Amino acid sequence: MGPASSRASFGKAAVAVAVMALAACTPGNMLKWNQVDARAVVKGEAGVEKFNAIRVATFGPHAEQIYGYFLYRDGFEVVTDGGASIERLGKLTMGEVAADYAGVVKRNMYGPRTLVTREIYRGGGVIGYTITDLKLDAYLWDITPSGQESKPVLRLEYEDRRTFKNDGDGRGIRDSLH
Repeated sequence: MGPASSRASFGKAAVAVAVMALAACTPGNMLKWNQVDARAVVKGEAGVEKFNAIRVATFGPHAEQIYGYFLYRDGFEVVTDGGASIERLGKLTMGEVAADYAGVVKRNMYGPRTLVTREIYRGGGVIGYTITDLKLDAYLWDITPSGQESKPVLRLEYEDRRTFKNDGDGRGIRDSLH
């Protein structure tokens, strides 16, 4: 084996090790989503269906918390990471989620904000919905361990997209901290 083929073999081995290392760090598969018209969804079958509901509230340097919900069908285990206040609400319809949101913002003396509704897909079908503030991103990952396909495990992550640079102090007052 000459020096050129030795380097090629070493290069292939290095690439294989790098791919395996990346695969070991991969958090799972991000589930696909599609933004939908909430009014149309509420008028359909999903509007009367009771979903398992999780409410997320951001916390941190902003004066105002923002909220999001993940509604999902039975048969899934949902785990969350830190970074937000998580509350499991039991089973709710989309209308009940809208009422919960209105109550939460009223209790906290915040103004209601535009909510974005997205269908979440797994295996070709809709398994649930995220309903979030426009400034809150929701990510769902399928982290089902191999051999446990009968009870899929999803990881729910939320990210507050507000920044002091672009959103001032969180009340929408730009440059109030500069």
